[in-house]
Amino acid sequence: MLKSRQLEAFRAVILIGSASEAAASLGISQPAVSRLIADLEQQLKLQLFERRGGKLLPTADGITLYREVDRSFVGLERIELAARDIRERRGGALRVAGLPALAGSFLPGVVAEFVKERPAVDITLYGMTSPSVLDWVVAGRCDVGFVQERIPHSAIVSEDLPAVPGVFAAPVGHPLLAKETIVPQDLHGCDLVALAGPSLMRSKFDAVMTTHSVLPVIRAETPLTMIACGLVSAGLGCAIVDFFTARHIRWPNVELRPFRPTITFEWSLITPGFSASSSISREFIETFHRRFRARIAEFDG
Repeated sequence: MLKSRQLEAFRAVILIGSASEAAASLGISQPAVSRLIADLEQQLKLQLFERRGGKLLPTADGITLYREVDRSFVGLERIELAARDIRERRGGALRVAGLPALAGSFLPGVVAEFVKERPAVDITLYGMTSPSVLDWVVAGRCDVGFVQERIPHSAIVSEDLPAVPGVFAAPVGHPLLAKETIVPQDLHGCDLVALAGPSLMRSKFDAVMTTHSVLPVIRAETPLTMIACGLVSAGLGCAIVDFFTARHIRWPNVELRPFRPTITFEWSLITPGFSASSSISREFIETFHRRFRARIAEFDG
């Protein structure tokens, strides 16, 4: 069986052109290099070098073999470089999937900051519904996912994120915008774009309306707050949407007001449960948490 040291010596002599300098690069003696080359030739039954005036000149067979050997060494060197980049947090791949409320507004900024400090990282960001995010994380197609509400599943690790406050969104010129804060009674008889059920957010909204004996006029329903904001912008009605979607995207023809009592959106961060998170994933999550806390503080302030 061929030995890696034989191939290292063979490649070094080809590249450097001198047995003595090749020996120095490998940290061994020149006789050791000559012996490794002789053993390789004997084992392969090929003449790889011609000896002329104390020099080793590659034969045609030697050049042909070198091309194959070099491919293997280049592959190994690439693996070593990749490992170094991963070790030094400079490279690797990361796949992130999030519900549209985050993927379409907040997560691009997190990704941009993260990649700026790690230009060798290959990162992909997907936007999809929460059930699809869950499926992709469970299947190992994504490393980090963001979903609406807590989704119990044995194949994931789930972390609840700080509650995100909902705000009142209305078309510019709407009478309710004259108020500093909107309360449930203000929505009685009001044209409204509601988040579609069944969902925890819709249940919370319906509970508040029932508690205060309020009956808004539901003009349209949608499962996504981004679509709700778009419908508000088109003048269809008002809506209660998450602070992230409402503030991060500059919706034309839309103004915002606080809504009390606060109706919170509950999101979770999920990772695969079948393996430990990579160092890149953990660092991305740290970046996300820092920016997420800062954004929540903007609302509290």
